[in-house]
Amino acid sequence: MIIRPATRSDLHAVYRLWCELMDSHEQYHPVFGYHRMAEVELKQALLHRLREPYTRFFVADTPDGLAGLLIAMYQHGNRGMHYKRRGYIAETMVRLPFRRLGIGRELFLTARHWLQQEGADHLELQVAVANEVGRRFWAAMGFAPSTYHLVLPLAPPPGPHDWPE
Repeated sequence: MIIRPATRSDLHAVYRLWCELMDSHEQYHPVFGYHRMAEVELKQALLHRLREPYTRFFVADTPDGLAGLLIAMYQHGNRGMHYKRRGYIAETMVRLPFRRLGIGRELFLTARHWLQQEGADHLELQVAVANEVGRRFWAAMGFAPSTYHLVLPLAPPPGPHDWPE
């Protein structure tokens, strides 16, 4: 298994990992729901992010395909703040058969190294409150809560037939 930056040729496999992540998180909150019929649009959004110079998709590549994904972003903040160069850990997923093998840790360490090279002075992420496994993992990586990220849906989640064909 090797950890490497994803390329455009990984898009389909990255999309499958992203869908697996969203599917597993939908139980935590409806904000993680997506339209199953929107594959083209969702892949276009992932491809756009993959091309951003301040974003890196790191993948765990195995002989059996991609086992994990971590998306990291570097962002400049307000110069008036003590911490102004933010490294952000976004979507993170290790497929179930590959968990507890150190892949998540290696993905994180690779992303952390890249973010530090970019100049990040701190790292942030969000983890679903109900995701006990994820919260324990990130705590083991040194993260601690600093704020609560609250969500208020203003409409019911769309149904499976609400996506235009």
